[in-house]
Amino acid sequence: MAIKLAQVGFGSFLSLEHARRVLTPQSARVQKLVREQKANGAVIDLTNGRRTTAVIPLDNGQFVLVAAQPKKLRAEGLLIDLADFRRSLSAR
Repeated sequence: MAIKLAQVGFGSFLSLEHARRVLTPQSARVQKLVREQKANGAVIDLTNGRRTTAVIPLDNGQFVLVAAQPKKLRAEGLLIDLADFRRSLSAR
């Protein structure tokens, strides 16, 4: 079985089997989640000092911050689905 990877910028790749969606960091809910995960040490920053344009939650509870445009990430196979993500958080 081949592993599918998405290029998230600056020579970094992310396994598609661990990430299913892309969130935009402008919403207050996503910003709060990122702050909470940073306090827990569960944020992986792949922005190389640039502005965060997308937040990718992983299946293990970590968040990946990337500077790649969400359109590019959607083309790589990741989906934006904030409503589903909110429902999955409330189910925990």
